[in-house]
Amino acid sequence: MKGFVLAAGLGERLKPITDSVPKPMMPVGNLPLIGYALRLLAHHGITDVMVNLHHQAKLLRESLGDGARFGVSITYSFEQEILGTGGALKFARQHLGDETFVVLNSDTILDIDLHAVIRAHRARGAVATMVLRTDPRQQEFGQIDIDAHGRVRRILGQGAAGTDLRSLMFSGVHVIEPRFLEYIPPDVSTCIVRYAYTKALQNDEVLGGELMDGYWCDAGTPARYFEAHVDAMSQRMVLRHADPLAGYALEPKRAVAEVVRLGKNVDLGANARIVPPVLLGDGVKVGEHATVGPFVCVGPRAQIGKAAHVSESVVLEQAKVDADTELHRCIVGRKAVLPIDGEARLPHDEAHPAI
Repeated sequence: MKGFVLAAGLGERLKPITDSVPKPMMPVGNLPLIGYALRLLAHHGITDVMVNLHHQAKLLRESLGDGARFGVSITYSFEQEILGTGGALKFARQHLGDETFVVLNSDTILDIDLHAVIRAHRARGAVATMVLRTDPRQQEFGQIDIDAHGRVRRILGQGAAGTDLRSLMFSGVHVIEPRFLEYIPPDVSTCIVRYAYTKALQNDEVLGGELMDGYWCDAGTPARYFEAHVDAMSQRMVLRHADPLAGYALEPKRAVAEVVRLGKNVDLGANARIVPPVLLGDGVKVGEHATVGPFVCVGPRAQIGKAAHVSESVVLEQAKVDADTELHRCIVGRKAVLPIDGEARLPHDEAHPAI
């Protein structure tokens, strides 16, 4: 079985950061966003993976390489013009073969039993199965309605109406049969949900809706990207296939409430204060009298200047925070700073003593 990870997007909602960093390579803890999708596939024995490329294609390909460090073997599908979620699969059709395949988004972190989803997909005889979840934001993300037998009956308001249907939200994970791609026109940018799924629904195809109840986060906006870090540092990001807090040189030998992780060769200046939870990557330099935290993730070789104060922020690899600067709720790149607008869940009641 093959996996397909959608990674060609422009990252519009994270601009200007994504002008220089591909969104799939933006980190959450010790892994890039796309790393969570690749590790999920590898965890389930799906190691033959295709990744589609467009925006920042060269940099993304150089960063991922052959996929070995994530436990997979990657083949790339380069799109000269961006083709959307449907067009990307149609474009790669000849490389996907004649077997069932799994599709994931590169900016979604989730915990799911793919084996169970595939079994249900096959038992139902579905041409495609959408993994669904309950969420109060389902209208924002797109509402999918299923019947009592787990069959999709209504998509984004189109299809059969009825009081016996259950409304859910699409998680971004599909299990697909190759013939489903016949519902996608060639060489056209299309949304697979709005086009292929609705066409198949109109044709009375069996479309499965399989529920998940594990961790899920779409990190596609500044607020939700930051929220993923909050979940990781609050140890709410529980995944069977990856640990966002693993891989740092300094880790506690047992679970502790005050999360602090340090990479190799971290340089803390005199009287620098670390207010948990904080993650500092390899080679980070924190100037004297600077304060970092709470809820701050600093990428490798980044620098926090003298007497700077950074809180509730993400500082990306090799980025610099100038001396005497105060930053709160920002994503800091090498060439830009992006404010984090919108709500993000924080465990406000927890105390964070300085270290």
